[in-house]
Amino acid sequence: MDGRRRAFLRGAFLTSAGRAQEIKRQQPLGPVPPWHQGLPLVEHCLDCAQPCVAACEPDIIRIHPESHEFAGIPYLDFSANGCTFCQACVEACPIEIDSSGPRPVIGAVQLNRSSCIAWNEIICMSCSDRCEYSAITTTNMRQPQVNTDSCTGCGMCVSACPVNALQIV
Repeated sequence: MDGRRRAFLRGAFLTSAGRAQEIKRQQPLGPVPPWHQGLPLVEHCLDCAQPCVAACEPDIIRIHPESHEFAGIPYLDFSANGCTFCQACVEACPIEIDSSGPRPVIGAVQLNRSSCIAWNEIICMSCSDRCEYSAITTTNMRQPQVNTDSCTGCGMCVSACPVNALQIV
């Protein structure tokens, strides 16, 4: 069933808030678990018991809710923690996944300077202190700078930021 038609008939598209909510409903809530990128998750995850959620040591794997366009598909929620690349999700997953290669890149961190308190002249080094890959460094004014080439998208900095100025894209 096409949820957009139902939303249109209910009048959800008549307001800017309704359109924004519908756009958000159609976007993933976060990236997929690291070794699951590029896999046909729609074919495998919808009828799965999702053992990856229980196996995740940092407790960051969530499942999109039924009302979402990606319902039943796992995603990473960096609000409380980041990915440690422990591979517990790989071991629990019924899909055969080759994790012998290099560590996957989940995404890259994006800094919103307008909401970052360090860019608003308040000393804060929460994100750079938490980054194990030296992808976030600070200038002499203690303002964070992102090196996307070093970033693995683990999300440790996202959970450390006190004002939610970071996101993984």
